[in-house]
Amino acid sequence: MVLGSFVQDLTYPKSVYYSTTPYGFFYIRRALAMPQRFWVEDDDKWLASLYGLTYEKRGPPAEAAEPAGWEEYVLRIESYLKKGAPVQTYLGWSPRAEDESRGEIVTPRGLRAFWWEGLTKKFRPDMHSFVVVGLDRAGGSVRMNLPMAGWSGQEKNMTRPLTFLRRVTEGLRPEFKYVTIAYLKTSSSSVDDASIGRLVSERARKKVAGDPGAYHRDRPERHLFGLPALRAFRDDLEPRTFFSILNERVRRQNISPLEVLALLKLVLYQQAFMTSLASEYLEQERMIDELEWLGTLSLLYRKLYLSHLKLFQVVRENEHKDTWLKKGEPALREMRRTVDEIVVHFEKYLRSRPLAGAALMSEK
Repeated sequence: MVLGSFVQDLTYPKSVYYSTTPYGFFYIRRALAMPQRFWVEDDDKWLASLYGLTYEKRGPPAEAAEPAGWEEYVLRIESYLKKGAPVQTYLGWSPRAEDESRGEIVTPRGLRAFWWEGLTKKFRPDMHSFVVVGLDRAGGSVRMNLPMAGWSGQEKNMTRPLTFLRRVTEGLRPEFKYVTIAYLKTSSSSVDDASIGRLVSERARKKVAGDPGAYHRDRPERHLFGLPALRAFRDDLEPRTFFSILNERVRRQNISPLEVLALLKLVLYQQAFMTSLASEYLEQERMIDELEWLGTLSLLYRKLYLSHLKLFQVVRENEHKDTWLKKGEPALREMRRTVDEIVVHFEKYLRSRPLAGAALMSEK
């Protein structure tokens, strides 16, 4: 988000494609878990390096109490802006109690955030990112680009009172409160367009193949990526295996089964969304072969998401666990067939785009 306020002509779809995030898949074997936070931040750092920038994420000092925490936060933002660096940060919001009592999550703008439904506040971030592009402490105002719409020219360079910023940040969870993300110029220069295209293609292939070097650097033992992750997820979708893992995780972590499924639902939604968003850039640039592959992947993720919704509905509407296997089995079979299609799709990608070194060897 913040790079689009910094790098000329870097739209949101283009930045998502260049990050190679849509080409990745992450799964923890026998856990029904896909926490993307383990590797998406590394994608942002890599994207920054293409433009000769360094990624800097900072929070308040551990010892900072109020109002010192707020004051340090404002000074930090001001310091970045003086360096010519817009600042990504977070605003908090809470769904209306009457909506939440019906199992619905509605944003302050009246939008139904159905991808978060099923999650309690313990697992739901209740926040959005936005970018600070100007700050006038003396005048008590802040200029910002709000989520998503800021990229299309709407809700861009909006002026709000500094008291507004304080109000929407003070109730955030500790992992988001007074946290800033900025990209700073280094002595390195931006990579030229032709080289960026080659580097993006190489990294995308590594993501699909499951090369850990293209994901999180310190991966725990059961964390899998790319094709191996998809195959492990497919194995865990066998109905009896799936519900065995689900019940064990519920027991071990004291989490509701609906929340386990809601966390999966959120990631599957994000996979469909990110691949669709990157496809917009490919269509704009008329990169038809790549668009065909990534666009098809987006449709497969959407199909997987819809099958998962059926399973989610089974668990939400049936309190008795002994009915879940029988009623949820058709949805799980659908999901497994779709993951099989994605596995084949990933394999096709690797066959059609061999590594440069492998191609040279075959010519000898």
